[in-house]
Amino acid sequence: MINSTRPPLLLGIIACSLASTSCKDEVAEARIKVLEETISQLESANRVLEDDLAKNRKEEGSLGPDAVQLLKERVTSLEEEVKRLGPYEVKAKDAAEELEMTKMRLASATLVPALRNKDAAAAADMRNAVEDKSGGVATAVSNSVLIIEGDKSVGTGFMAKVDDKIYFYTAAHVLSGNSKLTVKNASGKQFTKFGNFEYAEGADMVRMAVTEPVEEYLEIVPSGVDFQIQTEIAALGNGGGTGVVAMEKGRIMGTSGDSVEVDAGIIKGNSGGPIVHLESGKVVGLVTHLTAEQKDIWSEGTRQAEVRRFACRMNKQWEWKTVRIGGFLNEAKALNEYDELTRLCYAIAALEPLTTGMRLDVNVGNGTETAVAIFDRNKDKPLVKAIVKMNSELAARRLMLSESDLKKRFRSILGETISMAQRNNAGFKAEEMSWFHRSRATSSVEARKDALKLLDDDLANLK
Repeated sequence: MINSTRPPLLLGIIACSLASTSCKDEVAEARIKVLEETISQLESANRVLEDDLAKNRKEEGSLGPDAVQLLKERVTSLEEEVKRLGPYEVKAKDAAEELEMTKMRLASATLVPALRNKDAAAAADMRNAVEDKSGGVATAVSNSVLIIEGDKSVGTGFMAKVDDKIYFYTAAHVLSGNSKLTVKNASGKQFTKFGNFEYAEGADMVRMAVTEPVEEYLEIVPSGVDFQIQTEIAALGNGGGTGVVAMEKGRIMGTSGDSVEVDAGIIKGNSGGPIVHLESGKVVGLVTHLTAEQKDIWSEGTRQAEVRRFACRMNKQWEWKTVRIGGFLNEAKALNEYDELTRLCYAIAALEPLTTGMRLDVNVGNGTETAVAIFDRNKDKPLVKAIVKMNSELAARRLMLSESDLKKRFRSILGETISMAQRNNAGFKAEEMSWFHRSRATSSVEARKDALKLLDDDLANLK
């Protein structure tokens, strides 16, 4: 906010410069006169702007049309001032900084006022950017939302224009794990021609430039614009994997530099879809994840006791990095295979070798799986075949071993499991993966360490 009790930093610097300037020729005197007039004009504009802002804050807490017009004029004045002060590097830098700040305020002022606009008709007109007259999703908007169908999962994406390019955006986890993908809009038009595959460093978000004609697309909220809590939004997407673009209305519940929390009814299938500002239709966020409710005495009666829904903030200046889409999908495959081997390690570590069998029905990890279920998924591995055969022969009393011989056989199984896991570790390059898989790999590597420790402990106990 501009302080009307003292001139802004730019004006103060110019004033100090004038006081110390030695007028030795007519050119310098003329320059000083121009700057003095500029100072006077800017001070006057500052006072009028401050008065208008104060008046609007008292009435509604928002910017009125007069204040918006003054901000526009302020931008124009500052742009001219930056040009005039070109030879004066320090002053030009200060003017340029104030210009950028004013532009950000202007963007916010021209986008958000409708949230508190008393004119209901104007608000309804803006809402038509998302809704049609019947309250459904407007055709232009629904055709900007993309339905993603893979061989392993389904999700949502959307088209948005950024820097004169049309991009296809979605969540990284929507594509991860799939080997075949179909991308189409609500009208059934399928998109197949894309440019480079890019991932956002630090976010569950990927994008590709679309290299074929696109008629409908969304726009992203400008950088620097922030929305207040309770701002009305809508989540658009393939909720439930039905293949239809549906809308769930809600409000913004919280924001951070990276994400937006909303209370719209986001469910499986909405991942990767847009969260749009209901009145302007501009994209606020990209749906990334839900968090399960917490059940404890500390979360009772709070938002933590409910399912919480989050979206990646779209108007942050994310760092985008290029990778081959085939490479991205191969990362997912390598990570899934790594995790499955870790689960196998846990299963073998959980076995209890007895002369009558090894109790393959024992629970593993968090108790959601049994060792026999994991062995069944990995039944083609020679090590698993050997374990299953040995267990069957012990149970049927076809393999008669002494306790000492049984321990020796099982030590061999444990040793082979440890060697297999260590060889797999050596070829697993988590640090070279894209951000989403790299972040997932952190917990995968820790789980592998824990599984290897259990195997080492079992090996030590059998000596």
